[in-house]
Amino acid sequence: MITDMHRDQILEAIFQNIVDPLAICRIVDGANGKGKDLVYVRVNDAYEKINNMKREDLIGKLYSSVWKDDLEDWRGVMIRVAETGSTGFGTEYGNDVKSGFFEAESCVAPGFYQLFIFSPIPDWVVLIFRDMSSWHKIALQLKKKERLLRKLTANLTLAEEKTRRAIATKLHDSIGYSMVSMLHSLRGLCETQAEAENKNKVFAAVEEMEKLLHETRSFTFDISPPILYEVGLSAAIEARCEHLQATHGIKCTFKSEGEESDIGEDKKILLYQMVHELLVNVIKHAEASCVLVIIRWGMKNIQIIVEDDGNGFILANTKKSNSGMGLFSIKERLRSVGGKVKIVSTPQKGTTVSLITPITSHD
Repeated sequence: MITDMHRDQILEAIFQNIVDPLAICRIVDGANGKGKDLVYVRVNDAYEKINNMKREDLIGKLYSSVWKDDLEDWRGVMIRVAETGSTGFGTEYGNDVKSGFFEAESCVAPGFYQLFIFSPIPDWVVLIFRDMSSWHKIALQLKKKERLLRKLTANLTLAEEKTRRAIATKLHDSIGYSMVSMLHSLRGLCETQAEAENKNKVFAAVEEMEKLLHETRSFTFDISPPILYEVGLSAAIEARCEHLQATHGIKCTFKSEGEESDIGEDKKILLYQMVHELLVNVIKHAEASCVLVIIRWGMKNIQIIVEDDGNGFILANTKKSNSGMGLFSIKERLRSVGGKVKIVSTPQKGTTVSLITPITSHD
């Protein structure tokens, strides 16, 4: 049993040793005998200052009468702490059994404060406010810069793709056309050669030109596939899978589920480039024999899954590697359009990467 003198000593020690804004309250009956309320017993100078109020406007007054616009119901939380020693929120908000610790904007203390609530004595509660406005402002500035960085990263990807597309168009429309014309002429010349030696030389030139034309078309597809713009994302990813299987001997299965939506050219480019980079990672690092690519078109979101049966890896070990930087880049670019990446990998059991992004534009 705590005596009044012992209680006063405890409260005085708290009051004298805390310089942050502080108030001490105790539970009383509510106005007109309705429910429970809190009455102010002591406040320090710092508490007066942050609330722009005088002690005489607080001491002996009911909390509910002082703070009529307590939309967050801090009064209810404080009463629970005073009666039970617990906020009733469990650990979800970072609270332990004996106290409550919050970060919030409240009408009680204008600005952004950390509020620490604890009950040193049954039916009494101590409120300590720590001004976090400067920290909160810095945190908001950092978030703003992060958003800007992600936007710049996404814009860089789009700018690179525009350059690739311009190069691919030039290769296809100009150089490619010239090569086809030259190949046609060489074939005609080959048919007119009577001497075997000359015919063999021209035929060798035809084969070399055919090889060069094939490599040019393959390179054009690699840097910017026309099918992405002419048909759509699903068709472009399927073509990429077929290309991977034909050129690298890795079995690549593609599945498309749902009806393809119009997601806009920018997001289409970003998603295609991400899938392309994931497949390049498979070729360079996974040593996989099979790859499965699934694109799911939902009502609100698109999900793309790239799964391989390769080496796998420990996520913590990829941060400084080239593949790790690639995955980080993908995460940042996807976040710029409101998406997220989930990676599951086990050494010697393969890797699954899931890309999820909303269909509608993200601000």
